[in-house]
Amino acid sequence: MRRDDAWMDETDPNMLTVEQALERVLTACAPVAGSETLAITEGLDRILAGPVTARIDVPSSRNSAMDGYALVASNARAGARLRMAGLSAAGHPWDGQIGPGECIRILTGAVVPESADTVIMQEQVRTEAGFVTLEADPRPGAHIRNPGEDTRAGTVILDRGRRLTAADIGLLASQGIGEVTVVRRPKVAFFTTGDELVPIGQPLGPGQIHDSNRYTLRALLSRYPVEFIDLGVIADTEDAVRSALTHAGETADLMLTTGGVSVGDADFVSRLLQSEGETDFWKVAMKPGRPLAFGRFGQAVFLGLPGNPVSVMATFSLFVRPALLRLCGTVPERPLTLRARLLEALRKNPGRADFQRGILEKRDGEWTVRSTGGQGSHQLRSMSVANAYIVLPRESTGAAKGDQVEVIPFQSVF
Repeated sequence: MRRDDAWMDETDPNMLTVEQALERVLTACAPVAGSETLAITEGLDRILAGPVTARIDVPSSRNSAMDGYALVASNARAGARLRMAGLSAAGHPWDGQIGPGECIRILTGAVVPESADTVIMQEQVRTEAGFVTLEADPRPGAHIRNPGEDTRAGTVILDRGRRLTAADIGLLASQGIGEVTVVRRPKVAFFTTGDELVPIGQPLGPGQIHDSNRYTLRALLSRYPVEFIDLGVIADTEDAVRSALTHAGETADLMLTTGGVSVGDADFVSRLLQSEGETDFWKVAMKPGRPLAFGRFGQAVFLGLPGNPVSVMATFSLFVRPALLRLCGTVPERPLTLRARLLEALRKNPGRADFQRGILEKRDGEWTVRSTGGQGSHQLRSMSVANAYIVLPRESTGAAKGDQVEVIPFQSVF
């Protein structure tokens, strides 16, 4: 069979499954070397280069979990009338001793005096003229946060490879940690190819279209801790494509292209990758996104995405995203999957796993999913309307209305 015939054969046994292809991609993507130290205010979504250890106990002292009254539980019961001896507020601890028949007013976050062993909430007392009458029996230890209850000094609070969240930033701040050492941003170069592509703002001529893929890639990449190098639209000539590949191969850790990876006369990307770079595979048993080229050019890992816009997004979500996370030094998690009831019948040809665009929603406590309609790889609006992939296995011929199908919500892959 000729190469171009194999390209069109949906049952070609040499096509890798999505899982096989992803395994090869992740094996080739070693975490980048180098780190930098920056303020925690700049740390969101960055990857930790090493573990972080707690410096202090949090809380640092016993404090109240709510507004109420601190007292000695053994000295009081429901109906007892206690004199208010003082006030402990956050940042302003009371330094006296609670005697028999006494309590103190205490506010949330305030230090609990050593002489008290419980806090009774204000809703369980009556107050009048400096005295408090209990309406419930106090329980020893109630509503008191103990030192180190959240974090103990000396324990690892964040592991190496952690992608910092807003909660992590707050955790670091609670420890008085103002700087953090993170993995350097991998450099990602990308360009689109095609003489039919016209930049935004310029009029379209016959047979021309606006370049949407490059803007899609910029938007997708902006969600990850990477430094991207936008090389623009590259003309469909061998010299122009070679120049772009060479530049990216010398400066980037990862190179992304869209278009030019099929077997057409102007598909110079795949041709040059094979002759001057290294090719691992060039197609995957998936739809959309079969013409996916993977290998290396210069120092950069190379992923050649298809030219159709839906295929760009599909291959980004399933291959580029985990590759980026791996380069950043973290372990890519498998996408979240759900089972949902299909609201309409779907058909497909066996031979490739199908990732159809769907609309996932909950109805009467049950997840349901329906197609966005047309599934052509050129129909970018369907990606805008959709919020999930409906995954139909490689050898299936589709699914019937009412079937339970596998669904990947977009929020777990974009």
